[in-house]
Amino acid sequence: MKNKFKILNVFLGLALLFTACTPKDFELGALADKSTLKFSITPDSKEPNMIILKSLTPGVTPQWVTPFGRSIRVQDTVKIAFAGTYKFVYGVESAGGLVQADTVTINVVNNNFSYVNDPLWTNLTGGVGSQKTWRLDYGSYGKAAGPLTYCGPLTTWTEWQAGKADIGWAPAWKDNTWIISADDQASRMTFSLKGGAFLTTHKVVEGVDESGSFMLNTTNHTLSTTNATILRSKDFIANATNWNTNLVILTLTADQLMVGVRRTNSEGDYLYVWNFVSDDYANSYVPPVVKYAEPIKSTFTQKDLVGTWKYNLVGENWISWEVQGSGTGGSQENNWFTRNDMITSWLGNAATFTNADANVYVFNADGTCNLNGTVNTYTVANGVITFGTALTGTEWSLVYIALTGTTVNVLNVTSIGTTAYTSNGIWIGQRNGTKNEDMAVQLVKQY
Repeated sequence: MKNKFKILNVFLGLALLFTACTPKDFELGALADKSTLKFSITPDSKEPNMIILKSLTPGVTPQWVTPFGRSIRVQDTVKIAFAGTYKFVYGVESAGGLVQADTVTINVVNNNFSYVNDPLWTNLTGGVGSQKTWRLDYGSYGKAAGPLTYCGPLTTWTEWQAGKADIGWAPAWKDNTWIISADDQASRMTFSLKGGAFLTTHKVVEGVDESGSFMLNTTNHTLSTTNATILRSKDFIANATNWNTNLVILTLTADQLMVGVRRTNSEGDYLYVWNFVSDDYANSYVPPVVKYAEPIKSTFTQKDLVGTWKYNLVGENWISWEVQGSGTGGSQENNWFTRNDMITSWLGNAATFTNADANVYVFNADGTCNLNGTVNTYTVANGVITFGTALTGTEWSLVYIALTGTTVNVLNVTSIGTTAYTSNGIWIGQRNGTKNEDMAVQLVKQY
């Protein structure tokens, strides 16, 4: 029976092979004649600054090229705030490819600044007759953590403003410098409303200076550009096919701009959100002075310490200090939830911790103690344990951590990284040199 299946599979394979190798001829259809294209590009009879675009060619997808971006709508409207001469091109995708009609020129006689008086226009450009320059946010201005945030592909302005955005990853640039070259910190883009809606860029790594135009849709919260693109990482350009039309805006304030571009490569549909701050804001920004404090559990008393203690399963870690005055507690710097997490990370072998499991630490109510065979005395005040005889570093000694001197602090540790955590024992530690962290061991009471 097995041999029959094998023979059948061979014949099926050959059949598929011959089918796959059979040549097929594919031919493109005829290229449409541009004389057959039907459309209209006309100013509105009541609002001459409002240009109405209508595709009248049946059964096609229009391909409009306007001074402010591209469109594939059968009917669309372009509102022009500034007097001037503007060029439009109508095209369609035919069986033989794209065919375009001759360029249509529209003369706009008067200004209509009502089209650009929305606060979003002012935030982006500084207002009519002004311009505003923006730079990528490398996480140095108290806004974004870095120049790029990853979001779900359909994330909208409304979701972001409501705090309900689908944020996949918001990496800090200092920890992910592969995202974009440090040299692009000198890149700039300027949105101007001086005589028109213009966009100019200076892109250091791409090595280009661009001059183009832009259109801001304040209803749909989108940005379109022509002959220029927003600042971005050169390494990400090939990952998206559309860097110009209807880019989604998630935030636009006087100081911050976030623009989303859809990723279209083999990695899958996602939204690259590029984070910017205004030059004015960046140049005047003064970072707040952040002070850190050792998170000592000041309520810990001698009564709490009396008893017999041993190492906990996660026996050691480095504890980050809390922001002074925040009361948030310290955080374990390594994400170790189990002993195996410690061992497979960089803390030696299992025997080190198995041997330490035999250590016993006894604190008596009369102020005497036995620290794994070493007799000593102690007192406790405001979460600080003071020993009568200095520790030698052998009483509590695991991999890379050894406690010495006459005092150790009982620490308030409330998280492992960003994950909330409550210890079933106590952390005792000492400052690690001059760093805002403690090297610490964790003990659990036996009785």
